[in-house]
Amino acid sequence: MLKKTTLFVYNLLFFSGIIHAQSVQNFSVSPQKAFAGQQMNVVYNPKSTILEGKRKISATVYQFIDYNWKKKEIEMDKSDSLWTAQFTPDSAAAIVAFKFKSGKQYDIGHGYGWMLLGKDSVNIAGSYAGWAFLRNPTVKEMDPGYTDGKALIGDDVVSYWMTQQVLRAPQSKRDIFYYALQVLKKNDPAKAKIAAFEDISYINNFPERSMKDLINIRNVYANILNDKIKADSVSKIISSIDSAVIRANNPSKLAAYKAIGQERDYKKLLEKYIDFLNQYPMNMADTKFDKENYIDYNRIYGSIGTIASVAKDTTIYKKYVAIAPFASLSTIYYRSVSVPYVSLKTIDAAQAYIYARPIIARMMEFNTVKPQGFMDVYFDAIPTFADILMHLNKDEAALGFATSAQQKYQYGKSTLNEVQSVLLKRMGQKEKLKAVLEASTKKNQVSPLMLDMLKEVFIAENRSAEGFEAYLTKLKSGDIEKQLAAKVKSSMISQRVPDFTLMDNFGKQVTLSAQKGKVVVIDFWASWCAPCKAAFPGMKMVKDRYTKADDIVFFFIDTQEKMKDYQGYVKKYLADNGFDFHVLFDADAKMSKAFKVSAIPHKMVIGKDGMLLFSEVGYMGSPSELADEMGLMIETAREAATGK
Repeated sequence: MLKKTTLFVYNLLFFSGIIHAQSVQNFSVSPQKAFAGQQMNVVYNPKSTILEGKRKISATVYQFIDYNWKKKEIEMDKSDSLWTAQFTPDSAAAIVAFKFKSGKQYDIGHGYGWMLLGKDSVNIAGSYAGWAFLRNPTVKEMDPGYTDGKALIGDDVVSYWMTQQVLRAPQSKRDIFYYALQVLKKNDPAKAKIAAFEDISYINNFPERSMKDLINIRNVYANILNDKIKADSVSKIISSIDSAVIRANNPSKLAAYKAIGQERDYKKLLEKYIDFLNQYPMNMADTKFDKENYIDYNRIYGSIGTIASVAKDTTIYKKYVAIAPFASLSTIYYRSVSVPYVSLKTIDAAQAYIYARPIIARMMEFNTVKPQGFMDVYFDAIPTFADILMHLNKDEAALGFATSAQQKYQYGKSTLNEVQSVLLKRMGQKEKLKAVLEASTKKNQVSPLMLDMLKEVFIAENRSAEGFEAYLTKLKSGDIEKQLAAKVKSSMISQRVPDFTLMDNFGKQVTLSAQKGKVVVIDFWASWCAPCKAAFPGMKMVKDRYTKADDIVFFFIDTQEKMKDYQGYVKKYLADNGFDFHVLFDADAKMSKAFKVSAIPHKMVIGKDGMLLFSEVGYMGSPSELADEMGLMIETAREAATGK
């Protein structure tokens, strides 16, 4: 009874015209009989909405064109207490909807939408379906992101508007039957199966079936009826009958692909990639031709995901990640999550989660078939995802991913080990925490925080810190220590280096030759270099070991700088992260070039006689391993000075 009442109310609202405006005082369009392709006047009154009192308001316009959504940004002009704009919808638009915005806040009411008329003064086919898709995200392929995943109407109301669409424009059934079945399956699976067979029979009765018809039939078999054999059979038909059409489109397809490569505006580039996929879908591709002409769909999907994340267009991002081929997922994850969250730290965990979760979900859709490289791609992604979940206090889920990742890394990845340790400590799993800390220490893959945890565990068990260093040494694998010592010994050199004088972060000049008689440790880095900064905890560990040594000095040389106020950034970064480093500034890289440094991070150890003894490029990811390696270099330099 409730459903029938709900549908009756919506029916009454629609036919009285109120359904368009929702709340006349907030939103209206003139003329009320708005035609596609003709200019309309849009009026927005933010009174009693979240945007009331805002100094600037703009709008995103959603247009439903040929069963696809397109978005456009427009500016609004203030007139007294109202905001107005003039907008001309596309000549094929069935419905337009407006999302009014100010900064990150927006207002959509109960749906600020308007159905449009065609030249025959009848609603354009698709308007009723579009009105449903706009306000309910059940059908992912048709969700424009207007509601940000929230349902303004129930699935029963979506079904109602689908029915209205077919009643008023029977030919539209060919376009929406698969989407209607998805909603029906959610409400009544048994009824959906019956309707599916009826719809397939209806489509098969047409003299000619279009490619879209066949694709929809295949999807119904696969996703509504769960009949893989029938779905595969239709897929073969699609491949066989469409090959000639596909080949005929190859020249224009290649021209379109080449044109994309000429675009430099990333917003226009995103549009061109999407238009390309709409015109030349991946599932209708001539793979041989594509390979010969370097048309790469993985690259297209990877670029769409990357650009959408940079533009913070989560709607486009989620839509295309949800259908992205497996081979594109690692690229999207790296560029959209790993780089901004781990390397550059330009987004926090909450922001990273928005982009990481859809990729992890998409990866899991491939779990059954497990394409080549699946486990590597999955295990490369989940340590970062576990870290994101940990920072969002989703501890149980985070620990599940972290523990799963150890199947591959076996405590050989310090960042993962730290995440797992923090989670186990939070959840009070003391025995498992101790086991992880000890296993990580044996692999020499621990962070300063983990060493503190291990010390806490030791003190809790022994009621004293006495003997901790011996315990730590005993834990470390003898083989790993021998390998590290052999590596350091084999990398030892003896070269002269030029003198230098540089200004430091205290405003004083420092000269290399003045350090004679001391072991000089140099770390070349830059504010923009993520691996350089990732190595700082390990460098702090080794520096702290020699705090009382008057024959060892550490210089962190900031080189190859690109930002204007790099000195201010450096001082703030060190203070914010607790690094008490002695920094020397070589912004123009003259000194680093004289030392033949190009790639960074680059670490050097100069002996007490001024000769360069060690020169190592890169960072392998373990703070404790780096600290031990640098410690061995320093001790070797000390011994060389005494002639041992």
